[in-house]
Amino acid sequence: MIIKKELLSENLKDYMDYSMEMMKSLDGAPEHTQEETASVNEQFTNLQQYLENLRTSYNETAPAGNSATDQGKLTDIIL
Repeated sequence: MIIKKELLSENLKDYMDYSMEMMKSLDGAPEHTQEETASVNEQFTNLQQYLENLRTSYNETAPAGNSATDQGKLTDIIL
């Protein structure tokens, strides 16, 4: 089970570590069996979850108005 961490940096580390681990699984792709292909596709699903955790952590950390769902308004800017 993939669990989102509290800190943005921890989520980034998890994503990067899993990405590097997954790169090894991609070696020899033309010769992969059906089982290996299924395993790699499952790893892609896991990688997407790590990325979603990273995106969520970023949006929780970023100042209000910086998230993808809230573009903010000009009046929200404090000089």
